[in-house]
Amino acid sequence: MTRQKRMINPATVVTPAFAMFVATACQVACHAEASAQATRDSAGIRIVDNARPADDSRLPWRIGSEPAVSIGEVFGAEAYLLHQANDATILTDGRIVIANTGSYELRVFDAAGVHLATWGREGEGPGEFTGLSGVEPWPGDSVVAWNNSTWMISVFDAEGVLGRSFTLDSEAGALEPRAVLKDGSILGRTGEVAGGECRRSRETYELRRGEGASPVGFGTHPGQEFSVGLMGGIAVRGLLPFGRSPWEAQWGGRVILTTDDNYEIRAYDPSTGALARIVRREHEDRAPTRGEIEEALEDALKRAGLIGKFLEQAGRDCGSLPVVERFPAFGKLLTDPLDHLWVREATLPGMDRPAPLWTVFDPEGRALGFIETPDGLTVYEIGADYLLGLATDEMGVESVQVWALER
Repeated sequence: MTRQKRMINPATVVTPAFAMFVATACQVACHAEASAQATRDSAGIRIVDNARPADDSRLPWRIGSEPAVSIGEVFGAEAYLLHQANDATILTDGRIVIANTGSYELRVFDAAGVHLATWGREGEGPGEFTGLSGVEPWPGDSVVAWNNSTWMISVFDAEGVLGRSFTLDSEAGALEPRAVLKDGSILGRTGEVAGGECRRSRETYELRRGEGASPVGFGTHPGQEFSVGLMGGIAVRGLLPFGRSPWEAQWGGRVILTTDDNYEIRAYDPSTGALARIVRREHEDRAPTRGEIEEALEDALKRAGLIGKFLEQAGRDCGSLPVVERFPAFGKLLTDPLDHLWVREATLPGMDRPAPLWTVFDPEGRALGFIETPDGLTVYEIGADYLLGLATDEMGVESVQVWALER
């Protein structure tokens, strides 16, 4: 599968407002955007440098004015009442599989959004979950899903029958699954924490190709920035406002392992683990101020539903959080079956951006231009002709939605 998997951290509160729109028509031809690029090779590594597309430019692709399919209701049958639908995928036959973490199960719907089956359940046995982290297609029309604590991976066939459960064991313990490649290889990682007040994990990556095959190592890379502070006298680990993150995905025949410290996408050879390509793009690079940190904290605490003295206490407890060195260079990274790379723009304080804005790169790493996706939609998967993601209304009702994409 060619998309980035991002695990949901309980310290992160997301309550997007949902709106419908149509992506605007192209104002600057794609080949004009591609003209401001430089490509070179350095010690066998292909480097592609891109200018930032013009602010008013848009690709001539269109996204539907409303969801083609929406799964999720306020009242109704249990299968349609979603809770912590942290991931979803569309299978080759059009079925939609949702990882409904709140009920520890996979819910399967047809292409029109009608419930067909429920796979898995809460528990610690084979095919059971104590916390769902991700779901991906697996070769042979199967589905793979995994726990977010034990990293136990379960493989279900096309009918939902459990084939096997296993972990990716290493000397440091079970690897955390991060991406499933088209051939069934699994990219996993194991990490350790370093740093003082402002801490950051260090992640060591391996690609597992199947039984009997030797793993491919990619070395150690920076992980998630976080802090450890006091909340009501209790030590709590949480994400830092504007903390930087690692990103992983398959992109064509390569594996992306990169961070959003800089606008520099690093792709590796999956057979050797060697760095093969670097794609860069111009972006605004600056550090957040203490005022911007405090405003972001206050907003996050209000979104968490804290009021009165609870909000005041939490604000005091969080007031000493460290300031990160730089804003993240981008906000998210995904790839699609046509080997395009989609990188969402970071939204910095003071920006008036009506909808998420993405730069799309072609398979060679050349920036094609900008495209907007529906406001309030957390995109999980980009297909050749669709977007799949999660929307949550102001009442907290979740819906997994499919939006048509015309290229």
